[in-house]
Amino acid sequence: DANSMAFAQGLEIVEDRALLAEVAGLVEWPVPLMGAIGEDFLGLPPEVLQTSMREHQKFFSVRNPKTARIEKFVTVANTETADEGATILAGNQKVLAARLSDAKFFWENDLRTVERQGLEAMAAPLANVTFHNKLGSQAERITRIAALAREIAPLVGADAEQAEQAAKIAKADLASEMVYEFPELQGTMGKYYAKAAGLPDAVANACEQHYSPLGPSDDVPTEPVSVAVALADKIDTLTGFWAIDEK
Repeated sequence: DANSMAFAQGLEIVEDRALLAEVAGLVEWPVPLMGAIGEDFLGLPPEVLQTSMREHQKFFSVRNPKTARIEKFVTVANTETADEGATILAGNQKVLAARLSDAKFFWENDLRTVERQGLEAMAAPLANVTFHNKLGSQAERITRIAALAREIAPLVGADAEQAEQAAKIAKADLASEMVYEFPELQGTMGKYYAKAAGLPDAVANACEQHYSPLGPSDDVPTEPVSVAVALADKIDTLTGFWAIDEK
C-alpha cells in the first residue's frame, strides 16, 4: 500500500527491511498514511532524515527519485479512522517537526564549527576520549593511522598526502553533535563535513568508506585513498590488540 501511495505521486519508498519487520510486528490492522516533511527540513542530508524518522518514530522514508531528496514519510496506523488518518498524521507531523528541529540545530552547529575552524578542530576533543587504556586516546590512534595510511598509499595507488589528510580527519565526526545524537551516522556525516570544508572528493569519501567492510557481506572500499585509510585503521586495531595481549 505504501509503495502504491508513493508511486502515485512520482515518489518511492526507501527500502528498509528491518523497519518493515519491526512495524509488521507492532500493528495488527496496518493502515499506511503518508505525511509531508516541513519545508525547513528538506535541506538536511537524506541519511539524517531517514535515521531520525526510523529510530524515533518508525516512519518509512519517501524519496523523490529525481532529486534523491527525502520529501515525505509513511507511518502505519493500527486502525482505520473516520477522518482517514488526518488526526493521526497531524500529531505525527507535530512530533516529527520537533525531532527534526533538533537534528537541524545539530547540523547547522556542526557546519559552523567546520567552516570557522576546520575538521581538525572538530576532532580536537578526541584527545580526551580513551580508545583503550593500554593503547591511548582516539587522537593518538588517529596519529598512528595517519602515519600508516601514508606508508600504505603508494602500495595501493593512492596519493600519500591525501591519504594522510583523510586519516587525520576521518574520525572527526565522532566529536560532532550530530553523531553524538545518531552514532550510526558516523562516517556518513564525516563525508558531508569534509565536503563542506572544501576538501577533495577522495578525502571526503574516505571519511565514510574507511569503516568498510563492516562484516563479511559488506563491500570493501575501492577508491585508493579510502583503501589506504581503511587498511591503516584495521591494521592498527589488529596489531594494537595483539600487542597488548587482547587476542
